Formats: sequence, C-alpha cells, structure tokens
Amino acid sequence: MKIGLSGGSFNPIHCGHIAAAKAVFEQLHLDKVWFVPTGKHAFDKPLLPWETRAELIRAALLEFPYFELSEIDSDAKNTGYTFNLIKKLKTEFPNNTFYFIIGADNIPELPLWHRYKELLDEVQFVVLNRHGNDIKQLSNLPYFDKLLFIEMEPVNVSSSEIRERVKEGKSLSGMVPEAVEKQIIDFYS
Repeated sequence: MKIGLSGGSFNPIHCGHIAAAKAVFEQLHLDKVWFVPTGKHAFDKPLLPWETRAELIRAALLEFPYFELSEIDSDAKNTGYTFNLIKKLKTEFPNNTFYFIIGADNIPELPLWHRYKELLDEVQFVVLNRHGNDIKQLSNLPYFDKLLFIEMEPVNVSSSEIRERVKEGKSLSGMVPEAVEKQIIDFYS
C-alpha cells in the first residue's frame, strides 16, 4: 500500500492538516493517509496529552474513510525523532511505501532534523508548496532533488493561532473541522 504520513504534534488538528492530507492523497493516488501525532515533541514543547490530541484527530477524520489515526508514536518516552518513527514503521509494515508530508517552510530546516541525510534515503518526503511560492530559490540545497513537490492552495491557519483564539474567546469557524470545534475550545480553555 502507498501510505502518506502526516506527522506532528497536532496541538490541535486543524483544517490545514486535513487540506494537506487531501492534496497529497489525491495527487499521489495514495491508498491511505495516516495521521501520526507524536507522543513527545522533539524540542520538548508543551503538548496536550497524547490521548486528548488523538481523540480530536479521530473525531476530525470521521468523514474521511481514507484517513486514519496511527498510534505508533503515542509513547511519550519516544524521542520525537522522525528518523526513529520511519524505521519503526518500515519494520512493522515492510510491504508499504511511505510518503512523509511536510510544508515547504521545513525544507531549509531539514539539516537540523535527527539523522536527516539517512532519513532522506529512508522515506520519500512530499513537500507541500503553496501556489505562488518560488521553490527555485531552494534548488541549490544539496538534498533538493530528493524532495517531491505537491502544489496546493494555501490554508492560512496554525495550531498556535487556534490556541490563541481560544484564550481570547474568538471563533474557530473555518479553522478546525466542525466535528471538533467545541472539544478544542473545551480542551484549550
């Protein structure tokens, strides 16, 4: 099976995560996209408990039969390193081909990732490029040719913005799936 991997903290999940997964699913003709919330952030940023974030993801994905929650990285004792996650997935699911989804803003930061050179050999990185972004300016990076680019319309929303709006009592309409809006407000307020 061809599996897209949408990894991260999902603190909380939002419409941008869903739109990104849809774009990759459709353009690469994948079988599934797995949402893989990390048990521990690699840079030790504070997160809601894993099960809380997973509950929000499960609810947000109910209307998408080709999206699933993966619990493979749920242990808070994990390192939070993508390299370890990919090795674990390839060991447990040797017959699957994995595509790790990232935003174009992550490209210059890849050398900061744990064992990034090996990681680029282990999994196909799929980079979401917003229409109008000029990726040619990144073409001088030595790992540029190992990246697969997918175009998508921008979805201007971030988890930090959502958390801030909850604190301020502002609406989350259009930013998060309706199925989880009230839950997010309850968890973050």
